[in-house]
Amino acid sequence: MEFRLQHTLMFMSLLLVMHMCYMDDSLGLRKHKGWSKLILVHQWPVTVCMMAEKHCEHLPNYWTLHGLWPDKTEMCNGSWPLDISNIQDLLAEMNTWWPDVLHPNCSDFWKHEWKKHGTCAASLSSLNSQHKYFSKGLELYARVDLNSVLEKYGLKPSKKYQVKEIKDAIWNTYGIVPKIQCLPPHPVMDLSFWL
Repeated sequence: MEFRLQHTLMFMSLLLVMHMCYMDDSLGLRKHKGWSKLILVHQWPVTVCMMAEKHCEHLPNYWTLHGLWPDKTEMCNGSWPLDISNIQDLLAEMNTWWPDVLHPNCSDFWKHEWKKHGTCAASLSSLNSQHKYFSKGLELYARVDLNSVLEKYGLKPSKKYQVKEIKDAIWNTYGIVPKIQCLPPHPVMDLSFWL
């Protein structure tokens, strides 16, 4: 069965981050208790807007960063809100690679990601500030470079692909198999799924 990448892929979670951390232990995950890996989550902007049934303008034509999520934990510290002044020097990169496609020029998406995932990741000294958390997410996004990997395998927007082609590209590059969970079809689009 074929799927249109432009309209159907929403999220791709890469467990590569876990493997990279274990290789160089730069995040100290071996010593951490409570969660054992970070998941770098990408999103396809067109589908994000379609799923929200929102018309979005000037969408990036590349996979953007959705988040950096510790497994097994959420909402660890609701009393620690995001202060945008702490990441002021990252905002240009954030708007390019980690944008809020539903609400451009707004920090609500980042506030949500910090509250739900960043406050849990902050239990590691290497991620224990808002600046460290968001800069590490940007660093890993650049390091993984999913857009280039998919393009290398001919998986460009507006073409049709088999899910297996995407899995194979990721396996051949990173040595991991993404987990795919299908979502029910929406009347306006073919099918959306999580990777």
